[in-house]
Amino acid sequence: MPSYKAKAIILKSYKLGESDKIIKMYSSEGDIISAVAKGSRKVRSRFGGRLELFNLVDLELTTGRNLDVINQVEIIKSFKNIASDFYKFVFCEIISKIILKTQVPGGDQSPLLFKLIHVSFNEINNTDPEDVESLKKIMCFFEIKFLRITGYTPLLESCSKCSRPLKDPYSFHENKVCFSVRHGGILCYKCADSSADRDILSASDYRFLFDLFNLKLEDFRDMEVNPGSLKRVYKLIEDYIIYHTECNVNSFKYFKKIGI
Repeated sequence: MPSYKAKAIILKSYKLGESDKIIKMYSSEGDIISAVAKGSRKVRSRFGGRLELFNLVDLELTTGRNLDVINQVEIIKSFKNIASDFYKFVFCEIISKIILKTQVPGGDQSPLLFKLIHVSFNEINNTDPEDVESLKKIMCFFEIKFLRITGYTPLLESCSKCSRPLKDPYSFHENKVCFSVRHGGILCYKCADSSADRDILSASDYRFLFDLFNLKLEDFRDMEVNPGSLKRVYKLIEDYIIYHTECNVNSFKYFKKIGI
């Protein structure tokens, strides 16, 4: 069987038999890798702790019929703060679920998606302990960039139903902006009146949503966001992802259960 090398981020692992694990990863080439690490659950495993969740690793693998086999692994970066913080771990799990539920092995490769995962994990790792508001900002950033990379960007400058151009987002004087998850973006007031399935955003909510699509991470990182806008936009983006990608992560319901 042929061997190959890969750089990848570990997204999920499963038990297999008495001592093995199946590892699911996203590679720097932009593809899902599913591989078995034989004997990795043994106390004296040759892999040690190198196959922990969210590690960025260098791998040598052998191609298999159903699953590839991991022969060697070395850690490039270990995001140690994620494993020790409950909230950070939960947000990274959500990112992993979105990737694994929307990307398939052998599908369209996206190296940009690998870079986005890496940047998001790094930001989460460096966030202050239990800073849930900052974690939600990072998740909004991840989800918006995910939508752009995968081709699901909502329309924010013209009506998603009739294509009528709208005003510049920073010239809003109205108290509300209508957004339709089903139609895929902003609605003009004429279309909004005839659409039952719409979300109402304040002008500040809309500006935050617009900035998410257009600002670089270094500019976005220090941007102050109203907690109410953050909550509403986070929920809106998640509903949009669920509807358009059929990836039902339901993190918002889970957050309510654990009080965040």
